[in-house]
Amino acid sequence: MADYRTAGMPQQQQFQYQNQVPVQSYYAPVSQPFKGGFHPLYAIEIGCLVLTYGYIILFFVSSNFLKNFSATENTKLPLVFFLFPIVLTVANLVIALTYGRKLDRRYLLGASLILKYGLIPYFVFGGMLIAVFFLLIFTPVVIMIFVSPPIIFVLSVIGWVTLCESAPLMVLYFVKAAKEGALSGNKGRTTGSIIFAVFGSIMQMFFCLDVLAAVIACFKEKRHVKLTICVLAAPVVIFGVLMAIVIGMGLIETYRG
Repeated sequence: MADYRTAGMPQQQQFQYQNQVPVQSYYAPVSQPFKGGFHPLYAIEIGCLVLTYGYIILFFVSSNFLKNFSATENTKLPLVFFLFPIVLTVANLVIALTYGRKLDRRYLLGASLILKYGLIPYFVFGGMLIAVFFLLIFTPVVIMIFVSPPIIFVLSVIGWVTLCESAPLMVLYFVKAAKEGALSGNKGRTTGSIIFAVFGSIMQMFFCLDVLAAVIACFKEKRHVKLTICVLAAPVVIFGVLMAIVIGMGLIETYRG
């Protein structure tokens, strides 16, 4: 088809013009420019965070935790408590495949951090519960040998599904980072981006490793670094305060004695 921009030009000039002007690809990804600040996607992920905590609080408030796991026929665990984390995970998957594909990768990283960092207390509490029920297996109470394993299994499954809530956005971030690294033309950067994308995506399926991948991504992007440092320092500070309280109470008791 004739090009109106080269109409009237000699054939040689038309050839030179067509080779100088890049042809825009219709298959190029359409992404919104990165402007920083608060993005509407962040509000969605804050909502998911609130719903996750609300779900677990409702679970403990509305039912007797241990009684729900007993073998009595009239005390079955409601199925909705198993489905709720799956619903949030599927919702984030839909967001990633539709709305998230048009966003800059840095927005995806920021949205993922809301769940990654926000759910740390949730997983710490869940891990403590699993540890307690594991230790109860070795107590003289015989019934705990039969009660604790199902509780540990259910808590582990619910925790893993909750872990997957932020995985779709984080995996999409890695994919976009790898694509942009490939477009740079630098072989070293391309290889590094692909390796980081593969291992980072796999790490999203494992406890603690998913947060580690997010931390590395923050330092790599040079974004949310202060927040990340605060999150990493918080457990150390809390542990130090608790140790100081315990030692202080011990000294007080020793002085009184």
